[in-house]
Amino acid sequence: MQSFSQAVARARRDFTATRYAGLADDLAGLIPVARAATDPAGQALAAQVYHLAALTLIKLSAPPYAWVAAHQGEQAAAASGDLRALAEARRDMVSLFHRAADYAKARDLTARAADLLRPRLADAPPAAWGAYGALMSTGAVAAARMEDRHSALAMLEEAAEASRKAPKLVLSAGHVVTYRIGVSIVLGDAGMAIEHARAISPEDIPTVERRASYYTGSAEAYTLWGKTDRAVRALLVAEKIAPSEVRRPGPRRVIEDLLHRDPHSHLSGLRALAMRASVAL
Repeated sequence: MQSFSQAVARARRDFTATRYAGLADDLAGLIPVARAATDPAGQALAAQVYHLAALTLIKLSAPPYAWVAAHQGEQAAAASGDLRALAEARRDMVSLFHRAADYAKARDLTARAADLLRPRLADAPPAAWGAYGALMSTGAVAAARMEDRHSALAMLEEAAEASRKAPKLVLSAGHVVTYRIGVSIVLGDAGMAIEHARAISPEDIPTVERRASYYTGSAEAYTLWGKTDRAVRALLVAEKIAPSEVRRPGPRRVIEDLLHRDPHSHLSGLRALAMRASVAL
């Protein structure tokens, strides 16, 4: 069990460092161990494996397989009764419904999960608070897609409260800011997104994955705000931090938008960035 726990901890570190390709290989070796788990502690670890598998498959643009991992994670989390595992499993489902453009289901699933989990948080360990806050952050974006500003902002406030009780590598104030940026963009307020970005130093975001999201979110906000040179600079920083993040669909759409706004590519570094990200010129 100890070696399994240590392997799961390493996998989490690899995810936050955006080492997705190698992580996928490692998780393939951990899944048979997860399937063999029977006791509650083993099932809780198994749920973490499936959670990381779902997140990694989402990052690698393989949603059908992510759904399978998420369903297995739900089963393991339910068998374990572990609060952290339950929150992470719910978050995976919310994220997948969001990516399938079923925003209402994602928002409502978040709200139901909050009603179920919130009463149990009083004496919960820090990791459970972090998982709950991550769930609320993800649900907030889905609520924003529904133009449900009230729910989106309320979920972000719950996430901010959770971040004060969570391990910083799981959920920090900086993590929540990246979601505030995303929610503001979805709600059509690029200026507010920039204000959120300016309210925190990116160095205060402890994980590479979220720090890269800070810069890609800032780039999208600057693009919508018409500050295209700043958008390109933000994307270049994100690429330096985590190249794989800039090759994901969202940042690639921002690059396409920038190319459209500047068809002759006068923006310094944009064409080269587009080529590296496999965006058609």
